Amino acid sequence: MALRQVFLAGTVLAALAGGSAHAQQSAVSNQRTAQDQSEGQGTQIFVSSAGVRQIQQALTQKGYSTGNVDGRWNAQTTAAARSFQQAQNMEPTGTLTVPLVYGLGLDQDIILGNTGAQGGGQSGDQGTKQADNQRVVIERADSRGTPLHVSPAGIRQIQQALNQQGWNTGQVDGRWGPATVQAARSYQQVHGLEPTGRLEVGLIAALGLTDPIFSAGHGTGPQAANAARPQPSQAAGTGGDKQVDNQRIAMERADSPGEPLWMNSDGVRQIQQVLNQRGYAAGHLDGNWNTDTALAATHFQQAQGLEPTGTLTTNLLATIGMPRWQRGEFMGGMATTANAAGNPNPQTTGTVSSARGTGASGQGSAGGSASAPSPAGQGGEGQRAAGSR
Repeated sequence: MALRQVFLAGTVLAALAGGSAHAQQSAVSNQRTAQDQSEGQGTQIFVSSAGVRQIQQALTQKGYSTGNVDGRWNAQTTAAARSFQQAQNMEPTGTLTVPLVYGLGLDQDIILGNTGAQGGGQSGDQGTKQADNQRVVIERADSRGTPLHVSPAGIRQIQQALNQQGWNTGQVDGRWGPATVQAARSYQQVHGLEPTGRLEVGLIAALGLTDPIFSAGHGTGPQAANAARPQPSQAAGTGGDKQVDNQRIAMERADSPGEPLWMNSDGVRQIQQVLNQRGYAAGHLDGNWNTDTALAATHFQQAQGLEPTGTLTTNLLATIGMPRWQRGEFMGGMATTANAAGNPNPQTTGTVSSARGTGASGQGSAGGSASAPSPAGQGGEGQRAAGSR
């Protein structure tokens, strides 16, 4: 009897110890998750060098020479893009903007990331096939691609939308300045998005501007070029001088490069999850495009026949199962491909076990709640959507 009592007591103590250890492990896991969520930086969205070659070829065919079709956004490509934009009444940023892609008729290949035009066969006019293949190998090895930009006209649309909802961006000037950063951050926090203040896909979707920003007509032709132009009262204050305002707008159109487009850390975590599940060791689901994630992306790109940039390119998004990324629909189609064969040496280090909280874009932030002041003219406080991983 005494032995049985000792055994029972030992069992109870072991169970208590196990429960305590589990609780500690859970607490550590939750702490790491909270750190991951707060420290994630997201990443810019790139167009691969294959996509840049398509743009260079299209510009050259239209009479705007980019020099070598080499997949790099160099000075000659910048000048050619600017000349084409001016001719099409787009804002002459010289950068790789969404309207430029649509104006060249390459939205299916560049924005949606179709991979049918990948490879070196597109550049036959640059020399023999052997020399071209050697050049493409070099490009594929050292190019990160080129950041995809939203044009100043698109930025003005975002600024106008934020202002209309009570978040003051200051002048509607087509520049992502400090006032716009703060307005975007406050809006993101209240609407369940990670409050980065950056121009992210989720912010565009939450504002209901996906179609205006990612549409065939945006930025082309006289009507579209004027669609997002601010009125004098918006740009220069009540009673602003129209001539002065037009001069300012002309300056904006001449010297603003637009703003690079970002995916927030929640989207990056989902990419990290899929890479891990497919056997490419992307590391912890921390929302940072770090060395582990870049290396995993490189290996995935190589296996899929994409250029191994190691960056988040539009064709990587399409191939990994995010064909509607521009709408903030990051998880679309990913469940069916998550367990496909991948790296034969898997080193999975993180998983997402449950759905995260969602905002208007379908990609909310998680990990507790944080209140933020309501915008001018709106009552109450907003909370970030809470979720768990």
